[in-house]
Amino acid sequence: MRSLKDISWNISEEDYRKDPALSYSTLARFNREGFNNLNKLFDKIETPSLTFGSAVDSIITGGMEEFNERFIVADFPEIPDSIVKIVKRLFNSLKDKYTSLVKIPNDDIIYITQEESYQLNWKPETRAKIIKEKGSEYYDLLYIAGDKTILDTQTYLDVVNSVDALKTNTATKYYFAADNPYTNVRRYYQLKFKSVFDDINYRCMMDLVVVDYDNKTITPVDLKTSSHAEWEFYKSFKEWNYQIQARLYWRILKDNLEKDEYFKDFKLLDYIFIVVNRKTLTPLVWKFPLTSEYGTLKFGKNSQIEMRDPFDLGKELSSYLKYNPRVPKGINIVKSNNIEEWLNTL
Repeated sequence: MRSLKDISWNISEEDYRKDPALSYSTLARFNREGFNNLNKLFDKIETPSLTFGSAVDSIITGGMEEFNERFIVADFPEIPDSIVKIVKRLFNSLKDKYTSLVKIPNDDIIYITQEESYQLNWKPETRAKIIKEKGSEYYDLLYIAGDKTILDTQTYLDVVNSVDALKTNTATKYYFAADNPYTNVRRYYQLKFKSVFDDINYRCMMDLVVVDYDNKTITPVDLKTSSHAEWEFYKSFKEWNYQIQARLYWRILKDNLEKDEYFKDFKLLDYIFIVVNRKTLTPLVWKFPLTSEYGTLKFGKNSQIEMRDPFDLGKELSSYLKYNPRVPKGINIVKSNNIEEWLNTL
């Protein structure tokens, strides 16, 4: 049996993130935010939901050793996410100058609160006072954490419970089980692949790929932690346009398989999404049966939900990044534009 890792793109996650090739996250953000936010397309996004998902992923794919390398668990008073974000910004810019939050001048704090649109109906001095009162302990913890991400105790418990549910639930435990040396099924976590289509570079990092060597099948799997209940995953699928991920990653993996003499005869199956909600803890498996389809997909009772092909998004975005036009494609800066035509695109 040849390891699937042998044909993967063997680089560190840090180098992977730096690579300019287009990925699902880039295409999906472009699809959501469009031309107006091209300058923010590659900005790092941090949210509590993403942090929670990363913590679950780290234990599932790399075990507690990887989790402990990336996260630190601390018991501290619960503070709003909006204050956490402000304190992090203050720490990153002023940690070498001020060893505690209370020492930071109010003007510096007020400036960040304005940029983050935090409680703008309050007096500026009141905003600064609240940030100092509620965020001081978290500011101190950031020194201890270093490069690690801080998790509060309750979040950590939710992470552990989610991992346990994934590994014990009847529907999902097969995917995350340890490889049995007496069978020819192997599980590969966090493999990276890269391909070129129409002179455009694409990349992917797959949560899990299950290879059945006896039946010559390969199942791509993505793990999602969702705010929706697991039985409502289709809503998240639409909201975050996960079809881009499924179809793009499938094509990249297929391209790499076809170039290899050993794996070219394996059948690449439809994408599987495994979803867990930290509160309901009822992990479910969802298959996307249109994984290998090309073109715009239409869903809904009246086909009103349209989902663009990853390659169509890639071509449009690549053109914008290459030529840096002043206006979006289709807008005429010399002659008049037809309002009716554009209204019919809504």
